[in-house]
Amino acid sequence: MRKINTPSSLRVVILCAVTAQTIGYSSLALASCGASFCLVNTDWAVQGAWLDHGNRLDLRYEQVRQDQLMSGSRKLAANEVDLRNREVETTSHRWLLNVDHGINEHWGISASIPFIDRSHLHTEAGAPVTWNFRQIGDARLSARYQSALQDTATGGGTVFGANAGLKLATSKTDIANDTGTRAERSLQPGTGTTDLVASVYYRRVLADLATSWFVQANLEAPLNEKDGYKPGKKFGVDLGIRTEWSRNFSPMLQLNFQSRERDSGFNAEPENSGGDSLSISPGLSYKLAGQAHIYGFVQIPLHQRVNGEQLSPKWAATIGIQSTF
Repeated sequence: MRKINTPSSLRVVILCAVTAQTIGYSSLALASCGASFCLVNTDWAVQGAWLDHGNRLDLRYEQVRQDQLMSGSRKLAANEVDLRNREVETTSHRWLLNVDHGINEHWGISASIPFIDRSHLHTEAGAPVTWNFRQIGDARLSARYQSALQDTATGGGTVFGANAGLKLATSKTDIANDTGTRAERSLQPGTGTTDLVASVYYRRVLADLATSWFVQANLEAPLNEKDGYKPGKKFGVDLGIRTEWSRNFSPMLQLNFQSRERDSGFNAEPENSGGDSLSISPGLSYKLAGQAHIYGFVQIPLHQRVNGEQLSPKWAATIGIQSTF
């Protein structure tokens, strides 16, 4: 996962081989194995599908397979990669449980915790090296405020809102494979850091009252460093629209942009971390009996730019169920 044999490597780390063996990290690779999740916005308060006081439970599953090696915004061809020492793929499955309590029409609180099933494969001197783990991820706690629905002169209404909270260091950062070699920090189920998470949003309900659109700006910023690693700050913008085909079906469409800064610290890989992505995400929601809905999105990258060389996904998907009670 980390190359230290030549100063010109994109993954050079200022550590001697003795130190690398002592801490147990992999000592050879060519690019970042990466670890990402589907960036689709499923905050139903932002989208207008969840407005009132009460409780809501949301459980969703995400899958992201990163098997496309990129340099900058360019896909690398096989003849540009040392096949004996290369990143092959990272596949992440995540189940995310979110519990939300609406105190009233303005205030609410939520808590979420993920379960991560991740596998990674790369080659070292032509031999496959793998990591496979299933772990609880980093939990999040947040509070939100949104304004009352304000009527507009053309019909419909507008809402402004904000969220603020923390991502907690509740997951492991020292997962190792069968040989005792630790995965690099960006691959671990947790970052080891406490992060500020915040967002602001605007939602517009159109005159037909069946269609609404929203825009949300998101920030995630680590507040500390843990064991020589600090993840890069992330900034994102989501733009989405949803409408009602019938009482049960609601099609949705989003554009999701994210920019991530480079990781830092002596256990980070700043040369091969961070970048930008813009994706389109069509989706559909179906109302079940009572107050339950199932939903799904497919996310397709329109543009990706990475720092250095990194594995990137060709697509991602999420499916979930949410219910009020």
